[in-house]
Amino acid sequence: MNFMKQLQEKLLALLLMALLTGTGAYAQEASDKQKTPDYRFAVRTNVLYDAFLLPTLGVEWRMNENVGIKLDGSLAWWGGNHGKVQKMWLVNPEVRWYLLREKRFYVGASGTYGEYNIYKYPLGSILSKDTGYQGKLWNAGLTVGYRLYLSRDFSIDFNLGLGYLNADYEKYEVIDGVRVRHGNETKDWWGPINAGVTLVWKLF
Repeated sequence: MNFMKQLQEKLLALLLMALLTGTGAYAQEASDKQKTPDYRFAVRTNVLYDAFLLPTLGVEWRMNENVGIKLDGSLAWWGGNHGKVQKMWLVNPEVRWYLLREKRFYVGASGTYGEYNIYKYPLGSILSKDTGYQGKLWNAGLTVGYRLYLSRDFSIDFNLGLGYLNADYEKYEVIDGVRVRHGNETKDWWGPINAGVTLVWKLF
């Protein structure tokens, strides 16, 4: 899909621009007497979700050097009612505890709630080529992650969430432009529940 390819190229260009911004060596200054967090407030976008046409924007407030509060929101509104479609919204809050001396590693407690209607497009094609899904989901679990600093203002946040996910949905097919329903189902899942490769921009 040309649109998908163009979006991935733009995201790659954005990451390279952030990397070039940080060609001057970044040094985190801290002393044993006084330590300060590397930022107080930052905005973020999960480029992994963006690449699957699920644009994501979030904020993180660093309360102190050890604790941060993050909130991400995702919204996709592609396609119509009778063809391929990807309409979805998610809200994902998280509390993080940064570890070790440089505060690059962290663990967190997170949850997600959202609604979706997906048929074909990137996400729907991963689940099934011929079946659509419409419903609600929520999850809760633990997150582990690592922050890679590119410059004083930019970094990349790698994370993986593990926990429990519940999804209620209706399955359907689209035949000659008509949605044919195939009943409701509920799925419970223990395992990976989210992942992120997130570009973070420190505001102050």
